[in-house]
Amino acid sequence: MRDSTASDHVGRVGQESPAIPERYNARVAGNIYFELTRAFNAAGPIAVLASGQAVVYYRVAIMSKDGDWVIRETADACAQVLGVLAERGAVYRAGAPLDPRWLAGGWSSHFEFFDDKRRRIRCDFFSRPPRVDAAILTRLFEGEAGSLMVIDLESLIRMKHTQRAKDYAVIGELAARLPPEQEIQFTTDPDRLLELASSYQSVSTRAAIQAASVGDRDGVVVALAREQDALQRLDRGRVLAYAAAAEPYLAEFGTISSADRRLPDAHARLVARAERLLPVAVAVQENVDADVE
Repeated sequence: MRDSTASDHVGRVGQESPAIPERYNARVAGNIYFELTRAFNAAGPIAVLASGQAVVYYRVAIMSKDGDWVIRETADACAQVLGVLAERGAVYRAGAPLDPRWLAGGWSSHFEFFDDKRRRIRCDFFSRPPRVDAAILTRLFEGEAGSLMVIDLESLIRMKHTQRAKDYAVIGELAARLPPEQEIQFTTDPDRLLELASSYQSVSTRAAIQAASVGDRDGVVVALAREQDALQRLDRGRVLAYAAAAEPYLAEFGTISSADRRLPDAHARLVARAERLLPVAVAVQENVDADVE
C-alpha cells in the first residue's frame, strides 16, 4: 500500500487497479477521515483506512458515518493513534482498549470526538480484519510517513462479506473496479458473471461461475443467494461469539461516565478493566472460502 493519489492506488496488493479521476480526490480533500489517516501516519505508516471510508475513496459511496482503520499491531502504533485522538479530546466508546493484546485477539477499539464544526467523529481500529489473509496484512503498511493509506480492493471486498445484506451490492460495485480475472471471483452481479464466465471460468470454483459457464442464469442467481447466505451466517456467528465474550466487560463499561472515558487518562483504567473482564482470544470459525466455494 502506498500514499494514494488520484492516479496511484492498488486494487490488489502489488497490482494496479483503475485510476480515480483527480477531480474526485480534490472534491473529498476535506474528508476528516482522510486527514486523520495522514495524522496517524505522520511518524510512519501504521494505519490503513478501511471499510466505509475506503468505499468512499473508491467512489462507490459519497459518505460514511464513521472511520475504520487497520492498525499496525504494535505498542508504538497504538500510542501514536491514542496521542492523535487525545489531542482532539476523544473518548472511548464501548469496545476493547487499543492494546496489541486485544488487537491480536481480533477485538476492535472505538472512539469518538467532536470536530471544530461540532460534528461527531467516530473512529474504530482493528489489526486483524476478518477474512483477510495474514500474508496480505503483513504488506498493508508499505507506505511513507504522513500518507493517505487505503486498503486494497480485494481485502476491502473480503471485509464486506458481513451479515448485512446491503454490503453485497457494495461488493458488486467494488468488484467492477478489479481486472476481470479478479472481478469474476467476487462480483455479486449475475449478469456480469454470465458475461465473464466464457473467458475466465477457470480462475474460480464458485458455484455461480459454474452455472454461468453453461448459461444457466437461474442457477447463477440461486448460487449467489446461497453463497451470500453462507457468508452472512459465518459473520453472524463471529459477531455473536465476540458479543458473548464481551458481556461482563461491557456491563462494567456502561457504568463509566463520559468524563472517565476521555483520553489520555482513560486508557490505563480501561486496560485494567479489560485485564479482569475481557478475554484476549475468542474461538470463531474464519475459513470462509472453504464453505462458499
